[in-house]
Amino acid sequence: MNVNETNGNVRMKSTTTIEVNQDIKQKVIKFVKQNGFITNRQCRVLLGIGYEQAITLFNKLVESGELIREGITSSIKYRLPIK
Repeated sequence: MNVNETNGNVRMKSTTTIEVNQDIKQKVIKFVKQNGFITNRQCRVLLGIGYEQAITLFNKLVESGELIREGITSSIKYRLPIK
């Protein structure tokens, strides 16, 4: 476990490594097609990953144009782009 100490506070470093392969993409896209959107929490349950890993996954899918991000903070939902 990696730990950083800053100003007397201890901060834990999270592991955000996630390999975004076709299987993961297909699971997320299938979920979005069936439900209209996906949230971070739904993604974590679906894939069995952590919060930071879900954020990393969504950032990659948004950058590639496979999903779009809507909302702010805890109300963020990811949808398929309109084509």
